[in-house]
Amino acid sequence: MYLSLAAIRFLLSLPSALAVGLLLLPRLIGEDGGRFKPAVAALALVRAVFGFALLYVTARAIFPADRPIEFDTLWEFTVNTSVGNAWIGTQLVAFLFAALAAARLFVASDLLDQVTLWVGVVLIAIVSVTGHAIDDGLPRWTQLSFLLHTAAGLTWLGGLLGLVWWMFTARGKPPEVAAQLAERWSFIAKVAMAIVAVTGFAIAWENVGSIPNMLATPYGRMLTLKLVFLCAVLLAALALARYITRRPEGEFNFAWYSKVGAGESVFALALLSIAGYIAVITPAAHETSLYWPLPFRLSYIATWGQNPAMFSPIWWWGIAAVVLAIMAALIWWTPRTRQYRLYATPAISAAALISLSVSFATEAYTDTYDDPTQDYTAESVSRGLAHFQENCIGCHGAQGEGNGPLAKDLKNQQGLLVQPADLTAPHVGTHTIGDIFHWLTHGGQSGVMPAFREQLDVDDRWDVINFLLMMSYSNRARFMSPQPMIQWLIAPDFALIDPEENATSLFKLRGVPTLISFARCGSSNGDPTARAASVKIAHEAAKAAGVNQVTIYDAACPQEAKAREVVHPKAVETAYSVINRYPNETPSEEIEEAHFLVDRSGYIRARFRTFAPDDGNTQKLSGLAAELAREPLIEISLHSH
Repeated sequence: MYLSLAAIRFLLSLPSALAVGLLLLPRLIGEDGGRFKPAVAALALVRAVFGFALLYVTARAIFPADRPIEFDTLWEFTVNTSVGNAWIGTQLVAFLFAALAAARLFVASDLLDQVTLWVGVVLIAIVSVTGHAIDDGLPRWTQLSFLLHTAAGLTWLGGLLGLVWWMFTARGKPPEVAAQLAERWSFIAKVAMAIVAVTGFAIAWENVGSIPNMLATPYGRMLTLKLVFLCAVLLAALALARYITRRPEGEFNFAWYSKVGAGESVFALALLSIAGYIAVITPAAHETSLYWPLPFRLSYIATWGQNPAMFSPIWWWGIAAVVLAIMAALIWWTPRTRQYRLYATPAISAAALISLSVSFATEAYTDTYDDPTQDYTAESVSRGLAHFQENCIGCHGAQGEGNGPLAKDLKNQQGLLVQPADLTAPHVGTHTIGDIFHWLTHGGQSGVMPAFREQLDVDDRWDVINFLLMMSYSNRARFMSPQPMIQWLIAPDFALIDPEENATSLFKLRGVPTLISFARCGSSNGDPTARAASVKIAHEAAKAAGVNQVTIYDAACPQEAKAREVVHPKAVETAYSVINRYPNETPSEEIEEAHFLVDRSGYIRARFRTFAPDDGNTQKLSGLAAELAREPLIEISLHSH
């Protein structure tokens, strides 16, 4: 069905683009364009008629395959959906364009020509609203980018096809007229392509989301192919532009210019076909099934960021890149070798770039850029901890430090001892979550860790990964204190109880700092009276500082000290216990008392153990809350770390 939609969009865009081109080109050199009037009228009519095919194919793609599409069903779909309303708007403009183009066959008017041209430009621009641009969730600047991108791109395509048509049929035209048309069209094409480049970047930023998605998703791979065709188009355009500036006075090679322009047009039509296809498939940023096709990826953190030993392979590739870059510069600037620089310098520069890339290369898998099926929430972390304890502590140990009871006897297929990974070590951050998912699914790199796809389903594996993300920070988290730290630890989200349904999760409290308070006032450890007083002080301090507060208290804690409560308190306590570590203290899944201060962007920035009248923590909380409130709000992904 995607192919049918793409084909219809191609057949919609091409006639209207060519019609606009044939309207525009004669105006550039003062021709009346009479010889193109029948063609423009026919193209406009074809565009209007094909619009009905677009409606049917769109409805067929949305309705279940076993449901017949009758007239009443199609009418209801058209008038009662945003997609149908968008189609009505574009179709009205299409018929207006066809009527104006037909009127030009009987009325000779410069004003009519201008109105027809601008209506045609509007028509090719709004073709985007029948694709991804109709998405109300997109920012306004992205929706505007779609319109500008389509208008500029199709104007350029139509003008290029029209120029080739003009050149092939320019019987008896003076060379200077052809040269004037080529020069003026070249200027318009440059402006159009500049708009296409800027708006294309904006659209890709919203719809692709990341550089890896360019290769890991169908949308991204098609966009990459589109860029390849664009490079071919630009090379042909460069050849035409060079000819215009270097042609002999009074001469113009119609045949050569037409053939090169025709070659450029072939690549341009390929661009249009790809654009029609990616306009109807799932954007890369929304794709959940990612497939990384290369056995490597580029990463600073996993290579140079690990401070590799001097003259390791990473160093040698980096040195090679520097040496080759110097050689390329010397060949370019040394007088004796300048005769070779047009060929040698680009080739050696390419070799330098490849060497530099290899120095940043690290192993990758088909799952490396997979998106999680489970959000980074406290509930997911709690489930992941349970799976970890059931399947992993034998090797990795209860605290994930690689010291489980089976660790000392693990051997690979070659009989060599293998130490399980320390999951709290910094190296965990050098891998993507997709890498970890791959190892959980297919087994570890060393061949010792077994595959867990039979024991854990897909969601279970992502729960384990969410737990490991928190586990990897547990060593650093031991030193959290009332002193503010940099933004590095994202607070796992969790569901809240809110009678007014205004803030149903921790994520929705972002914009204002939040104090997450845990306390077991009925615990036999410590002084119950002092703990009850502590949570009261914490509550009043949070209220005075103007921060949100979420409390996970047991029944023995004072009712007046409670603030927003959570839906799954035990899961939240278990999850946050992973990072509630202190030096030289035994970890526990129960938090006697702790208060985590989360900034307005969602990062944990400080931790208070207790509050007392004379410990100064109330003043520290107030000052830190005021400081965090002045910081800019950062939009972060729950898996950005």
